[in-house]
Amino acid sequence: MIEIMYRPEDVGKLVLNSRGGITKIRKYHMTEVDIARTRQRWLLSIVGVDKKIKRKAGTHFFNPYRKGIYYYQIQSMYLLGTNTWHSLNDILQKMEEIMSQVFSKKNGISSNAWGRFRGKANKDDAIKCKDYIGRVQENMVFFQRLTKLHPYGYKLRQVRASVDTKRVTKAGFPNGCYSYRLSTYKTEQEALPTRDYSKFVFPRHERKYVSYKFIGTIITKDKVISEGKIYEMSPVSSG
Repeated sequence: MIEIMYRPEDVGKLVLNSRGGITKIRKYHMTEVDIARTRQRWLLSIVGVDKKIKRKAGTHFFNPYRKGIYYYQIQSMYLLGTNTWHSLNDILQKMEEIMSQVFSKKNGISSNAWGRFRGKANKDDAIKCKDYIGRVQENMVFFQRLTKLHPYGYKLRQVRASVDTKRVTKAGFPNGCYSYRLSTYKTEQEALPTRDYSKFVFPRHERKYVSYKFIGTIITKDKVISEGKIYEMSPVSSG
């Protein structure tokens, strides 16, 4: 699976996509100049943030995205605390808190970033319509992509971080309950996402939990799949 990992030196090369067509690999990484500029801008923006929050994230991490929904999702998990699971609801509340304070004007009318995001209409050609919660969840999936054609999460890997997903079975929630974690690491090589399904029972109609677009670790009730390698779990370790 490492062979399909996005690499900066591959930008501009032509490859076969999943539909059998030819696609040019686009730039998704930060250059050294981008890193220095983005880091400096972000450090200035967190001057007033609690030192405990900063220490949890470590010295290598900074928010690598431009100010937009990706930025605010990562920033919310950072402020809630890195390396700790947070419920989708808590993340949404933190996003609302932050984005409600970001105002801009268009045609003389002032509005905040949260209101604009919540009120954003679906694309006309969207295959599946999503409300604002669905869009946030979809972005969490995008953060885990490191493959050549659409590696939305590669910038996170450059700052030694990943977004992890946990899905738990709960009565009254047919699709389960989701939690997310912004994990930080000492090295870029370690920064691979995790999908934890160890406490989720998949419905009969939903059996596919391995995707060719995912590079990282998948944990189920009875096995761990790490970068394509399957490790069976003993009753003791899975309990």
